[in-house]
Amino acid sequence: MFDKQKHSGDTGRSILRQIDELQRMSMSELRKKWSDLIGGDSANQSKLHMIRRLAYRLQELSIGGFSKNTRDSLTGWAVNPKKAESKAVREKAALQLGTRLLRDWHGQRYEVIVQEDGFLFEGKRYRSLSAISRAITGRHCNGRRFFGLQASGSKGGDK
Repeated sequence: MFDKQKHSGDTGRSILRQIDELQRMSMSELRKKWSDLIGGDSANQSKLHMIRRLAYRLQELSIGGFSKNTRDSLTGWAVNPKKAESKAVREKAALQLGTRLLRDWHGQRYEVIVQEDGFLFEGKRYRSLSAISRAITGRHCNGRRFFGLQASGSKGGDK
């Protein structure tokens, strides 16, 4: 498989230049690059697929791949596709990591920070915005609505 130390010289070149080079490679050169970066046999891959996959791999090696949380989610969804439709997944999907959600409630300002594995509120991690809105109000309410991410008349995670 790939040895990052062996390919550390590639980091000096820009990703765009490396991707451009892929497009000019012959099939035998692409197969060699595939073996170096991905491993395994690429015999049945089309040239376009190989270029796209190798370009992704180059970017992945340079700037990183999926987070552990995302990899775990994808693995879970592959085993149980219905899990992908869960409410927690919809809540986090539209929010960027580090986003601050502010809400004024009864004269007090509350702040929530979107994290990779949920939401941070008052030093505690929560899995959903609804759990946080419940902690604030003392009653059940839709967390996305409470924080103004969903109109009060709409359903689900669409906004």
